Amino acid sequence: MSYCRVMAKNYLALFNELKARASDQPEHLNSRVLVIDGLNTFIRSYSVSPVTNLHGEHVGGISGFLLSIGHAIKTINPTRVIIVFDGKNGSAKRRALYSEYKSQRKLKVRLNRSETVDKQDNQLEQLMRLVEYLGVLPFTTVIMDNTEADDVIAYIAKDYFKDKDSQVFIMSSDKDFMQLVDQQVHVWSPTKKKLYYTDDVYEEFGVMPENFALYRALTGDASDNIPGVQGLGAKTLAERFPRMFEREPIHIQQFFDYAITLHDSNPKIKLYEKVVQSKADVETYYKIVQLSETMIAPATRFKVLDMLNSSIGTFSKIKFHSMLIEDGMTNTIRNVDMWIREITLKLDQFALQERQ
Repeated sequence: MSYCRVMAKNYLALFNELKARASDQPEHLNSRVLVIDGLNTFIRSYSVSPVTNLHGEHVGGISGFLLSIGHAIKTINPTRVIIVFDGKNGSAKRRALYSEYKSQRKLKVRLNRSETVDKQDNQLEQLMRLVEYLGVLPFTTVIMDNTEADDVIAYIAKDYFKDKDSQVFIMSSDKDFMQLVDQQVHVWSPTKKKLYYTDDVYEEFGVMPENFALYRALTGDASDNIPGVQGLGAKTLAERFPRMFEREPIHIQQFFDYAITLHDSNPKIKLYEKVVQSKADVETYYKIVQLSETMIAPATRFKVLDMLNSSIGTFSKIKFHSMLIEDGMTNTIRNVDMWIREITLKLDQFALQERQ
């Protein structure tokens, strides 16, 4: 079977799954909410897309972002889109807990142009221009200083929409969001083109979403420079600590009580002793990884609430076209009118209804 036929078959299966899970209730603005991890999506697009505009300038961050979220919108068919970006000093609170947090993150780029161009300046320019594009589309864009997007997304998904009869879909390649998955919250991986429900998280990682943060704290997370317990990978964890992989939540203190029991019963196994001795470090890693208690100041929560309750961008097709022409990007989106219609028509209708 050809690659195209395989992908078509996979998308058909995904479409049928989404249709089967859809509620029979009439749709409203907050029925199906797509919450996008903005910086994660932008950096991934900027890093892998060599697309240039008509002037030969790299614009892969902007065009790749728009095409990526467009694909997600066409797949998930949301009634509302919220895009969340990290603000200034977003990681400060977690770095106060662990100074090495995200300290090794570097932008990996493959640009189809001269290497003499300052990549960081180009990246920032594209990001700022992207926010302007998003401002003329029927989306809500949230940027909060001193707060990580992860916390804002978790707050939006688990608190703001909790009692709004909503299904929330988080778009990110960051695995940390797997811990939020439940009957109301799901994760769309743009790299795997896969939608994660509770059973999908368990089948792929072997742990329930409720235990995912502890799983990451123990085994480590290279992308955030969190080491975990030395020598404790996923396979070893499953072999030595099988309770972690049961379909029941386990609190961090329960896990260490369990580890002490295993150590007392098997004192010759050095790993048990190492894990017990690593409790303080693991507790710190867990505080950094977990999103159940978000690191959002009360004043910031009120700002987020205000933006969610009142801020949906006013769609301007003319302005969007003008920006593409101004940036020499008319070559970056195939059949741009159809693309605009497919991703904005439904969203704009619900946004207009909300304003009336």
